[in-house]
Amino acid sequence: MSRVIYTPEMLEFIAAQYKLKGLPEVTAAFNKKFGSDKTVQQIRATLKNHKITCGRKTGELNKGVLRTFTDKQAEFIKQKYTELSLVELTAAFNSEFGTDKTIKQIRSFTRNHNVKSGRTGRFDKGQQSWNSGMKGWCAGGRSAETRFKKGQALNTMPLGSERLCSKDGYVMIKVAMPNKWRMKHVVEWEKHNGPIPKGYRIWFKDNVRTNWAIENLMLITRAQGAVINKMGMGTVPAELKTAAVTMADISMKRRKLSTSKQEQAA
Repeated sequence: MSRVIYTPEMLEFIAAQYKLKGLPEVTAAFNKKFGSDKTVQQIRATLKNHKITCGRKTGELNKGVLRTFTDKQAEFIKQKYTELSLVELTAAFNSEFGTDKTIKQIRSFTRNHNVKSGRTGRFDKGQQSWNSGMKGWCAGGRSAETRFKKGQALNTMPLGSERLCSKDGYVMIKVAMPNKWRMKHVVEWEKHNGPIPKGYRIWFKDNVRTNWAIENLMLITRAQGAVINKMGMGTVPAELKTAAVTMADISMKRRKLSTSKQEQAA
């Protein structure tokens, strides 16, 4: 197999980027700059073959730096966590910054950086409840019609109810009783386009998993998605999504041709 040729401009770009960024970021920047589909492994090999070093001590790049959150995002979490639950905070964070963080990631940040909500979830000694001294109080209106009846499960939610999945941050919608839920974006896609074919998945154009609007959804194959993530382009902006899919197709075609040639030569 012939060796990949890098121009002096490419090598200079890689060397400059590597002094400031980690390998995944260098790879993504290189692919965007030169319209290529290099993987992290290929860029790492190039660094080694051309003896390009970052000039940093181990861990120096991330020393005092938030690895996956900017200072502005960190401050947002610290302020909002005193007002919002983790589910609400995750949704607000993704809406504010156009990200697709999961509840698990937000929870990890609060724990790793000792961010406290200030809430205990219980009444403190001597604290009065909101309905203290209001025995027999009734909310009025039609509240009596919506109260739980004797023998009715307290955790039963009606059809069409929505919640945020704590595992991956997707909006879930209840589609059948007693407890069948589906991803809202999948339901919305199928409403307009029919069932998602086997081997395909939905990609959010703005990278926000809670934005299930049909115009924000696009269909790609799972193979394309895997290659796109490998190239470090999983969160490119909406205007580059189609280009990322094209680059993934080219990469897979190139790999298939390379494998075919190797098999013929064997």
